[in-house]
This record gives sequence, structure tokens and C-alpha cells, in this order.
Amino acid sequence: MRNTSYTHYGNPRGMTYGVQMLLVANIAAALIDWLIFPLKPFLQLSANWISHFGFWELITYQFLHQGPMHLLANMLGLYFLGPEVERGVGTHRFFILYFMSGILGGLGWSMLSPDWHSCVGASGSVFGVLGAYAALHPNRELYIWGVLPVKAWALVLGLGAYELFHTLGGPGGAVANAAHLGGGIAGYIYALIIGHPNFMRKIRWKAKIRNAQPEITQNEINRILDKAAAQGMQSLTRDERAKLKRAGKR
Repeated sequence: MRNTSYTHYGNPRGMTYGVQMLLVANIAAALIDWLIFPLKPFLQLSANWISHFGFWELITYQFLHQGPMHLLANMLGLYFLGPEVERGVGTHRFFILYFMSGILGGLGWSMLSPDWHSCVGASGSVFGVLGAYAALHPNRELYIWGVLPVKAWALVLGLGAYELFHTLGGPGGAVANAAHLGGGIAGYIYALIIGHPNFMRKIRWKAKIRNAQPEITQNEINRILDKAAAQGMQSLTRDERAKLKRAGKR
């Protein structure tokens, strides 16, 4: 049964397994990178990663951060929004959502950035979590700076417009805005599909109806057969041949 309670924000006892693991991994990677051994030269995402087959960079860059404030901002977003999203989709799907958002965000950024640029941070993944939150709970109120209430859908729409504006304003955005935008879109769509199965069922049903071919009546089949017998198979139109073929498969 899905737990839709959101009374545990900021309460470690309400923290979910997936969010805990990601917080630990991100903080550990940051401390190693800053204090023990520099990881960025080997694990950051290069815009030209495809030229040296650095596929792993699409994952590893998500665990590196430029500085404490960069790490803090991303981890706060994950800490406050992640548990509710994980409860809504399940831990396994939450991990898929998180890494898929980071990967697609990184791909979008790399396609728009010059070859010598590099990118680090979990922002694309966290924006994916934010997008998923808006898909699952569009009318929930979130508080900007802890004081200004705004609906989740409105916040995501506003942030998306901001990121799009800055992405179009420069190569990949000064702070990897393309990664934020790509991650947010990926998270929103993924959660929309997973969290609202009826929505996808309606889409599939409409597509089925749109592509459905009208039933061929026996009278129509007899007419085509009579025409073929009287004038030869070469007299049949492409549509009539297709109808005969379909009738033969019934």
C-alpha cells in the first residue's frame, strides 16, 4: 500500500532507504574528492565523453560537486523531496528515476556544450526528483525559502522556464542549466507513467482506436471475390487486395 503521508519532512526517522544510500554516497564521494584524492579529473562528465568512450562519466559525474554549497543545495533537495517520491514509486524505480534523470540531463548538457567544458553535480538527478514530485503531487504546496508557498506544478513550471531561458542563452548554460532541464523533464515523464497507470492506459486505448481498421463485412468480401472472378486478380485495387489478405487471417 502506498504511503502518501508527508509528515516526515526533515525527520530522519521518515527517511527512505534509497535516499539514505544516495546521501551517503554523495557526501562520501565529495569528502574523498576534496580531502583525500581528487576524483574530478577521472570521473567528471566531459562534453566530449563520446570521443574517448567515457560512458561511465554519465553516472560518476552525479556524485561529484564543485564545493560545499553545491553539495548542500542538491542534498537538501534530495533530503526533503526524495522520500515522498520514493514512497510513491518504490525504491527500485526511485533509483531508476534518479540515475535516468542524471544521465539524460548529462546527455542534454554535453550535446549543447563545447568540447572543453566539463560538468559535475547531482543537480540533474535532483531536478528529476523534483519533476517526479510535481507529477505525483501537483497540488502539494512547497515553501520557497521556507516562507513562500507555491504549488508543486507551478514551481516546476517556473524552474523549467528559467532553466530553458538560460540554456538557450548560452552553450549548455553557465551552471549546466541543460542538465537541470533534461533531468526535470525526464523525472516528470517517468513518474507520470509510473504513478498514473490510468493515464498511460488511456493513451494506449486512444492509439489502439486510432489505428484500428474497420471490420470487413462478408458482403464486401463477396463483392471483391466476384470482381476477381469476373475480371481477374489484376483488376483489384491495393485496398481490395489488403482487405482480402486481412479476411484470410481471421
